[in-house]
Amino acid sequence: MLVSSLSRLLLLSTAAFSALSAQPERIVVDSIADLQACVDRPAGSPLVCALRSSPSPYAISGAILTIRRSDTTIEGAVEPGQDPPTLKRMDPELKKMILVHKFASNVTIRNLQIDGNTTLVPGNGIQDLSVEGSNVTVADNYFGDSASLTMFFNGPHFVLRHNTFGKLITGGVARIAPGMRPGRTAILGWGPKATQFIIESNNISEYNGAICINDVPNGTDPAEASVITNNTLYHNATCVPDCGGGQVYVSGKTTNVKITNNTINGGWAESSENRDMLHSYGIEMDKASYIYTSSNQILNNSISGMWIGSGAHHITLENDTVYNNGLNGVQIAGGGRMATVSAVTIIGLTSHHNDQQRGSRAPYPTLPRFFGIMIQDAGAGREVCIQSDSNLATNAKGAVYSESKYFRGPACPRPYN
Repeated sequence: MLVSSLSRLLLLSTAAFSALSAQPERIVVDSIADLQACVDRPAGSPLVCALRSSPSPYAISGAILTIRRSDTTIEGAVEPGQDPPTLKRMDPELKKMILVHKFASNVTIRNLQIDGNTTLVPGNGIQDLSVEGSNVTVADNYFGDSASLTMFFNGPHFVLRHNTFGKLITGGVARIAPGMRPGRTAILGWGPKATQFIIESNNISEYNGAICINDVPNGTDPAEASVITNNTLYHNATCVPDCGGGQVYVSGKTTNVKITNNTINGGWAESSENRDMLHSYGIEMDKASYIYTSSNQILNNSISGMWIGSGAHHITLENDTVYNNGLNGVQIAGGGRMATVSAVTIIGLTSHHNDQQRGSRAPYPTLPRFFGIMIQDAGAGREVCIQSDSNLATNAKGAVYSESKYFRGPACPRPYN
């Protein structure tokens, strides 16, 4: 009995030692030079480089903070009552502040503040955080005063979770730190390597564009889809005219993306006296294909809640709620200079009160408007199926405007699920 007890104790002790030894080494630093030295350590076991909180920002100047080492975490070392440490661009020549190199993998960046210092770099095309590596996670950070592109990624299996865009913490209080000049985008994923990403539970405000996914071919298998889910977006644009576009924008060769459970508020009602010149949609699909949306709340955009256009195909909308927008609930546009839209199914859509007051300067004054769904594509109608469980009644002009016959019935096929 005693031998058995000793054996169990030995096994438990061995397991505890193994678990302890498996913990990554953690190095705490208090300068950018030491942080760079930490992430430049030779490849090996997992490593955490922790930057101490400081009342003053850490200046990024002279060289990009570059992470080439795999299995590495950069985090803020924050004590109770302290703000997360802030990394601030202080060199207008830096096109990127922080770079995760394309050869790095399994990198995490968390619990930091990233200040793009927009007054220093007023031009476009400037990136605050650029991720080119694979299996990179960016979580629980604050991003503010963006110079142009706050978060850029073009590596596979990227995860962006629980971040706040458009605010910075000072003295424990979040303050607005907008990226509102023309061309400012919070999140941009671009190119054939940016596949199978997850953008989840982020709060994004004070940008002209929130999430832009361009030319990201994810294939067509729903099990391998990229996901945009549970994000809260608030546009509140101030730049005019023709600023904004889709707050979630999927375009070009992008395929196989699921957009679910997001709240997308265009901020139109709260905008300035120039509100009628604003140009914003909630979700915009432009040429993209194999896109699924579900359970999104889309409201208060100056034009339509959703745009599907320019040859987009294999689109399924399910149980979205689209309301209080300035033109139509869902706008399907093709023909003419644009390719015809095809294979669109709308299931359980609630689209109501898309008839908010627009002035004479509002975009697209001649388009049919104030419908639950508008199909302004003579060729697309036969490719659109609206399931009869959709509620489209409470719009000023009615449920559907279409330039050609569309299908409406108790069951529609799912072009993509």
